[in-house]
Amino acid sequence: MKFMLLIALTAALAAAQKTNWANVKALPAGGEIRVSLEDGKSYRGQLQSVTDESLIMIAANSQETLAHAQVAKVATKGKGHRLRNTLIGLGIGAGAGLGIGAGTDAGCSPHCFLGNNLAKAFFTPLGAVIGTIVGVAWPTGLWHEVYRSK
Repeated sequence: MKFMLLIALTAALAAAQKTNWANVKALPAGGEIRVSLEDGKSYRGQLQSVTDESLIMIAANSQETLAHAQVAKVATKGKGHRLRNTLIGLGIGAGAGLGIGAGTDAGCSPHCFLGNNLAKAFFTPLGAVIGTIVGVAWPTGLWHEVYRSK
């Protein structure tokens, strides 16, 4: 019984590896990839082509042909969203700054020294700047593993 389960598990694992390599074969040429080999070396560059036996890529201005048996992992770089993150940070920062300014102005007496809307006028753009910086710095375009040999 255990032997039959081991055979079924081995067959499923072999099928999963073929499916994973099929994911690599489905990647578009020219896309950015990162490949790790069984011996610990890694390459980062543009995918040229993939066959059942090998992967060809341009890494560090040279063409590398990597045997399928040597490849431990393949990952692709996700689409970057820097502009989206920047705009979200801008909106959230400006809204937070406006809220802080409105709260500060609400505590001001009718005859404030510099006017009733000074805090809103100060904290809204300050919040927008801080939010924009956070949005630009937010990580984007992370790596997604599409193949693992083990």
